[in-house]
Amino acid sequence: MAVILEKSRVAEIISRACEVFAKEPQLIELSPGKYLVVGDTHGDLDTSLNAMRYAERNGLGLVFLGDYVDRGPRQLENIVVLLEHKLSWGRGLIMLRGNHESLMMNRWYGFFSVVAAAYGPEFYQEFASLFSQLPYAAIIGGKVLCVHGGIPDNMSRVDEVRGFPKGELDPEDPRAVQLLWNDPCEDIEEFAPSWRGGGAMLFGRSAFERFMVRNGLELMIRGHEPQDKGYGYLFDNRLLTVFSCRYYGIRPAAAALEDLEIEIVYLE
Repeated sequence: MAVILEKSRVAEIISRACEVFAKEPQLIELSPGKYLVVGDTHGDLDTSLNAMRYAERNGLGLVFLGDYVDRGPRQLENIVVLLEHKLSWGRGLIMLRGNHESLMMNRWYGFFSVVAAAYGPEFYQEFASLFSQLPYAAIIGGKVLCVHGGIPDNMSRVDEVRGFPKGELDPEDPRAVQLLWNDPCEDIEEFAPSWRGGGAMLFGRSAFERFMVRNGLELMIRGHEPQDKGYGYLFDNRLLTVFSCRYYGIRPAAAALEDLEIEIVYLE
């Protein structure tokens, strides 16, 4: 059962976290080292707590790939607990923006209603403003790109992410939208319209390899798509999808990364 947190306390946490995220660049550069990369949690508080325990126990930095709310039963607790740890851990916990960190998605998929029931509909604006400050991508050791969705068809350099504006409740730049929404596909070589609609695209092997070579990248880790085993590889194991929400009927997985070596970890 979800626990209703004190409104004034939540407002304080959001306000402080907003200040932190506002100072972070849209493209986070992380030093080489050991990290745990976690996919979509969608209100799965147990997975988030297990990820933080695992990272602390093993001396790992933490990167979450977005989609903290909507759909799951403990959405408020999940996002607030993560924000509390962000305030404590600083750069030891990176929280990227997912496609569900937006006004449109929250109205359709539940988080707006959850917040309205707990604190009144006007309080949702606090979360919307927070989500608009989250960074879009992280690069680990100059070689591993972490994003929520995938590569855009109209972006050749990953450095372009630095110029994406903050403060947009729903991302407007088509490159930002696709970074959150695009999916890989082995059946095509370049780009094709996605079944998701709304300007989202599928990207194939040639598009992926060209982008990786141009930017000197070796590996991409992304979320966004449920995986039968909690994770899945494409493009000769250079693209890894991790999905970390048990409420999809799968084992919540994450990627423990050291240099370019990956161990799949289950956060049950």
